[in-house]
Amino acid sequence: MKSRAPPPPPAPEPAPRRIFRNAVPDGGGSVQGSMGSMVMDTKENMMRTSVDLHITLPQGYQTSSTVDGSKALMDLLVDLCSRYHLNPAYHTLELLSSEGLSLAFKPNSLLGSLDVVAISIREKVLQDKVVRKPPPKVPEKTVRLVVNYHRSQKAVVRVSPLVPLGSLVPAICEKCEFDPSHVLLLKDNVSNHELELDKCLSELGIRELYVLDQTLVRQPKMASAPALNYSEYFRSNTSSFGGAEKKGLLGFLKFNRRKSKVRRHSLLVFQQSDI
Repeated sequence: MKSRAPPPPPAPEPAPRRIFRNAVPDGGGSVQGSMGSMVMDTKENMMRTSVDLHITLPQGYQTSSTVDGSKALMDLLVDLCSRYHLNPAYHTLELLSSEGLSLAFKPNSLLGSLDVVAISIREKVLQDKVVRKPPPKVPEKTVRLVVNYHRSQKAVVRVSPLVPLGSLVPAICEKCEFDPSHVLLLKDNVSNHELELDKCLSELGIRELYVLDQTLVRQPKMASAPALNYSEYFRSNTSSFGGAEKKGLLGFLKFNRRKSKVRRHSLLVFQQSDI
């Protein structure tokens, strides 16, 4: 009896394939490098080394200049503004192509990479800024100053303790209704010590003072003189009137005496003639 034949061998499995995602086909690296160099060479060939520009200033003055093509447009603006005494912060560039069209650009764009033949320097249109509220003011420190005047009257004024007294005189006089040119500030009404106007309340260490109005001090003296003159005039007039009156009475008495003597003498003569 024949033995069974052995089973056929299994089919060979395919070899595992390794996939390299970052792998580049043979010759790919050299092709990519050559393409990059070709692009760079094309850009370099397209950029102009120098550019002849027709420049127009804001005032309308026109000029021509040759500028390096590798200069950035922002640097070109700064150079032109410094040359013609302009402020680059308030000016901008306007580029015109050979066809007279306005070109869009970035500040770091190179001049030689653009098809530009003319440049206009224009003033920027300043936008209205948002009005900001001013910061809150810190309230000024003030103190209560007691002002004594007319011996018994008082007034209270709020003033700064750091301001010289000379600057406080108008406010004090307005409160007390005095003339600032005829006022003296005294420490008290006993010693009559006059305060220094160039010092402040903090330096003097006071919160109360006395105000003396010189016009009120002079008025009684000036008014007393006419009163004395009037009294003297009244006395002199009364004395003169009294003297005249006395003289008149004496004269009348003397006249009466003379008249009585004449009558007596005439009576005696008449009596003697009758005898």
